[in-house]
Amino acid sequence: MKKLPFICVLACAIICLLGCGVFGYYYWNLGNHYEKLQAESLNLQENNSKLNNQIVDNTKQLEEKEQYIEGQKEYISELTKEIQTLTTKINSFQDESSEEENEEDYNSESDPYPNLYAEKENELPQNEKKYVYLTFDDGPSNLTPKVLDLLDQYNAKATFFVVCKNNESYSEYLSEIVKRGHTLALHSYSHDYQEIYASVDAFLSDYEKVFDWVYKETGYTPFLFRFPGGSNNASSYVGKKIIQEMERRGFTYFDWNVSSGDGSNLTTTENIIDNICLNVRNVNYPVVLMHDGQGREATLAALPTVLENLSNAGYEFRSLDKALEPVQF
Repeated sequence: MKKLPFICVLACAIICLLGCGVFGYYYWNLGNHYEKLQAESLNLQENNSKLNNQIVDNTKQLEEKEQYIEGQKEYISELTKEIQTLTTKINSFQDESSEEENEEDYNSESDPYPNLYAEKENELPQNEKKYVYLTFDDGPSNLTPKVLDLLDQYNAKATFFVVCKNNESYSEYLSEIVKRGHTLALHSYSHDYQEIYASVDAFLSDYEKVFDWVYKETGYTPFLFRFPGGSNNASSYVGKKIIQEMERRGFTYFDWNVSSGDGSNLTTTENIIDNICLNVRNVNYPVVLMHDGQGREATLAALPTVLENLSNAGYEFRSLDKALEPVQF
């Protein structure tokens, strides 16, 4: 009977030991399972972070593509307007030609009057050299000296059609344009379509202000000008009278046959590079429309690539002058 308490104690001890072992084994397994859960949680967090970064990158790329598409829409709209203008002129010319009768056609072989030709003064030499004429509207601005430095790197000459209003604080760059051998030309005082195209007198009054500004700052007498928005922006009657009067005063106007598309704030640097480099090859003497006015950082960013690509393609960069047949809408 004395052994019974001992046996009970021993049984209790064994039961406790077994219980502790089972509990310890269970706790150990629980710890391992917790560590696995932690590792899986970290992996999930890392994967979520990668997915979030990918979503951000994809969203950014989508926004860039949307900007590119919008920029091209603006460019296509601009080209459509130019095509419509050219089509109207062609139709008008065809109508006039159809009214003429008994008109003789001559060529160099059948011409009965081979000596009856006038020589054009200062005609450009005919050779295999390729020229491109970069033009910058709406300056000067804080971007102009950077544009000038980039042009110097490629020994490139260009033409700057300047606007006075809101640009007076950058007047010092007018002399710098002339000093570096570029052509300084007029693009109006105000760039206000409604104001300057109201009449011939309104146009002359506006251009006299920008002419006086340029001459006062540089001593240079400009002889080229560009209509704000192009020569087809004025009404047919007023535009024709403006051209007649300005030409009577010795001025020549230039439009363009290649547009960078940078007139729109939606146009990207990539747009500008593509619009210029892909289209200059389509014309003999490409006159390229660009802008160096305030806010045209995309143009400045595109300029090094444009200069590099066209230079490698064998183009020489020249400024406009009276010897070149003017590009006009």
